[in-house]
Amino acid sequence: MKNKIIFAFFILFAFCRTAAAGFQADVSRTVIPEGESFQLYLRQDGGADQPDISVLNEDFLIVMERKSFKSSYVNGKTQTFNENVLTLIPKKTGEVILPSIRAGKEQTKPVKLTVIAGGQALPSDPADRKKVQAAQPNVFIRSSVDNKTPYVGQQIPLTVRLYSFVQTPLLDGAVTPPQADGITAEQWGDVKRSRETVNGRTYDVLEYKFLLFAQKSGRITLSPVHFRGTISDPEGRDDTMEDLFGFGGSDFFSGFFGQKNIAVQSPGITLDVQGKPDQADTGNIWLPALDVAVSEDFTPPKQTIALGEALTRTVTVMAAGVRDTQLPDLLFPDGTDYKQYPGKTDSKNLFDNNGIVGVKTRQIVFMPLKAGQITLPQMEIPWFDVKSKQIKKAVLPARTITVTQTEGSAVVPENPSVSAKTVLPPPSPVSERRDPAESEFAQAFSQPPENTAEQQAAAAFWEKYAALPPGYLFLAGILAGGAAVGILWLIFYFLLFKRKPAAEVQNNRSALQYRESINRVKTACLSGSAEQTKQALLDLGGVLWPQNPPLTLSDLANRFEDESLSKQMENLNRALYAGAAADWNAKEFWAIFKKIDAKAQKQKHNEKIPVPPLYPD
Repeated sequence: MKNKIIFAFFILFAFCRTAAAGFQADVSRTVIPEGESFQLYLRQDGGADQPDISVLNEDFLIVMERKSFKSSYVNGKTQTFNENVLTLIPKKTGEVILPSIRAGKEQTKPVKLTVIAGGQALPSDPADRKKVQAAQPNVFIRSSVDNKTPYVGQQIPLTVRLYSFVQTPLLDGAVTPPQADGITAEQWGDVKRSRETVNGRTYDVLEYKFLLFAQKSGRITLSPVHFRGTISDPEGRDDTMEDLFGFGGSDFFSGFFGQKNIAVQSPGITLDVQGKPDQADTGNIWLPALDVAVSEDFTPPKQTIALGEALTRTVTVMAAGVRDTQLPDLLFPDGTDYKQYPGKTDSKNLFDNNGIVGVKTRQIVFMPLKAGQITLPQMEIPWFDVKSKQIKKAVLPARTITVTQTEGSAVVPENPSVSAKTVLPPPSPVSERRDPAESEFAQAFSQPPENTAEQQAAAAFWEKYAALPPGYLFLAGILAGGAAVGILWLIFYFLLFKRKPAAEVQNNRSALQYRESINRVKTACLSGSAEQTKQALLDLGGVLWPQNPPLTLSDLANRFEDESLSKQMENLNRALYAGAAADWNAKEFWAIFKKIDAKAQKQKHNEKIPVPPLYPD
């Protein structure tokens, strides 16, 4: 019976609203908890102009819009009207005016709303206190910053706290950090959970932390922090029964399924960002940090190295309170005693209890250019201490190393008139070594023959053949002469053609080693391997200058005395030690090197010098 009465009441209410004429606006409630929705009903006669609802966007979030067309027959007349049902969520708290909405020449009257903010102090008047306490919101959000007058580039910690009533827990949703022109944000750490009692109600609290960075100075107003999501609301269906008759919004369906849409936002925050102070004019480096430290890893870890050996300084900078993108490039000043090849930079951001920590690491390879003591320079990074308001410097101290000459280095000759580049041929093996057996054999032939039995038999032999006719003796002489000539030719052939001078054999061997070295350089270049090309070039240098082989690519380039090849050698060094592979083109390197080789071959042919091309004068 009770349900029938309620049903009849709503039917009568609907007909009463149908009978009304003109353009009207009604709301489902005028006291609204923060973040929750209400319904706005816009009713107008059929065929009227479309209402302009864009005026609502400034202070309200339009969650849903539903249109319906209805007609009725009263006193013999048919009446038609249109109805728009809007589900709105206020963007502000306190007194909010629902503005007048126009539809052609007609317009609605403004409606005054009261949006109860979460966490506010209750009024002292008992009636108002009870009214406000009953309308406490289920969800609200608040934000705060630690420093409203930061320096440009300084981290600005922002804390956001999202409150949800324990009896209507959050189902899903997301927090959107504040935005503003010239502001970037980084999320800091994980979300913390806790519980808190506010005005007699227990809330679950989710705490988010962000780090803001201002890119420019001046006054900056941050947009509110937003949360949009759904909450569990099993009692929501009881408050929206009128939607059965077309006057409600989506809250009926959300309540029927035990959930409700929520949209809340925090108040805006204004920052007064300061520019760089005058004492911080340190060039292009501006680091408003809490602390800065610089360290290095030295490889190999020793103070004495050989000439031609590379040293690597792996430099790491850690700066608390700034991001890695704010850290300067890690570079050392150039010097005359060394060459440096900076590698690629690795950077990342870490987080600790004080905020962000920017980290930047870079490997820099040093190649000593001379023997003796060499000082590798220090590195200074100026930064601004935001606590003490002072300029400080993070310093990586210089290093002094000892570079020793290797065993293969050049030796100064005893005769100063002989140049260090003069190639002295090795002494002839024939002039310095004599076979002792050969000298004794020669001495035996120089002595007078002894009158032995063998000698007597030989004399008898010659006496026997001396009595032969002259023709036999002539033929025997011809045969003996031919045999002697043949033996002498064989001896001449082996001595002249098979046993060439030692210097010529050495030259031919050097030419063969040179061609093999050239082929190895070609193979390494065509494979594109910078490391193999370097080793093949140094091996070639050992063939060309065996008494004083070059130990580095720079030394080898200087000996060739070719500007284009020196440039290619420098690019190869960068590819090896600085990781700049894009600066070295293996095919281009081989093309230039091949031209130099061809030029040397032509010079060798014109001068008819039996030494390898590119051999030093």
